[in-house]
Amino acid sequence: MSPSFGREHRLRQRRDVARVFQHGQRLETPLFSFRILPKEEPTARLLVVAGRRLGGAVARNRVKRAVREGFRLNKDVFDHMDAVVIPRPGAARLRPGELSERLIEEFREVRDGQRNAAHQRGLRAEES
Repeated sequence: MSPSFGREHRLRQRRDVARVFQHGQRLETPLFSFRILPKEEPTARLLVVAGRRLGGAVARNRVKRAVREGFRLNKDVFDHMDAVVIPRPGAARLRPGELSERLIEEFREVRDGQRNAAHQRGLRAEES
């Protein structure tokens, strides 16, 4: 697998983004909100949506770069899916390397079902 983050790995078409938001699964974690849509082809595609709640332009761009870097280094985690990542305001407080690691860690947790449903905002289930 190529280590680059090229055009084929970017979720760019409006109709593709709309499809992910309409038909994709919503997964919530403390630092990220994920929208994922499984697909047949193996090439993973990513879109990072960083709103103004995240901070100024410098902070938003830093977070987006860190998320793309985490994706680029761990594309196998996202195989066979289109993913939209929406960082939460707490993500801007982390250093870029740490943010990339947390992205993959939290995505694996929600993908493997170790976290609660989306309506509980990614908080761990209370153990009985």
